[in-house]
Amino acid sequence: MIAILVVLSAGILIGLLIVEKPKLHLFNNHLLNWAIYLLLFLLGISVGTNREVIQNIGKIGYEAIAIGIFSIAGSVLFSAILFKFLFKQDEK
Repeated sequence: MIAILVVLSAGILIGLLIVEKPKLHLFNNHLLNWAIYLLLFLLGISVGTNREVIQNIGKIGYEAIAIGIFSIAGSVLFSAILFKFLFKQDEK
């Protein structure tokens, strides 16, 4: 846990140093994208080597679709309600 906090703190400090340097900022964005691609690739390897996940991929897929649909629907509904209350205009 301490290692995670140290690495995060170091990243914050470096971020504060490069915020005014557009070339380094752009390089950081490209590096971040490649880091995400690498993590997704390694996650795919982990899933592919797990027999239980592969055997239940159909069931997991349906559950993932259901969770996604209900998450989006709930977000849209909550946003609409919140919008109505926050941006209510007087209709007099």
